[in-house]
Amino acid sequence: MSKPDDLTPYAVEGYVSMVNGYISTSPSWYAYKLGAYLKATGRTPPRDVRMGRGYSIRGNDMRFTITHQGDDVAFERVS
Repeated sequence: MSKPDDLTPYAVEGYVSMVNGYISTSPSWYAYKLGAYLKATGRTPPRDVRMGRGYSIRGNDMRFTITHQGDDVAFERVS
């Protein structure tokens, strides 16, 4: 089994509010959005960001589910 790709650099771009030029719903796009979410909710900068199974993403030792809301996404902390 291969190790999942590290998406932390994309999440950091979202955390520091760089331009999101990634294809919508790609892993890079989700990571960017997670970084922006972490910043908006006052959490620490992203670390060890990776896609999980289905519509989930992991970062900062937490797992979030991804829900689509129109053209954007929302994250709900699961664990």
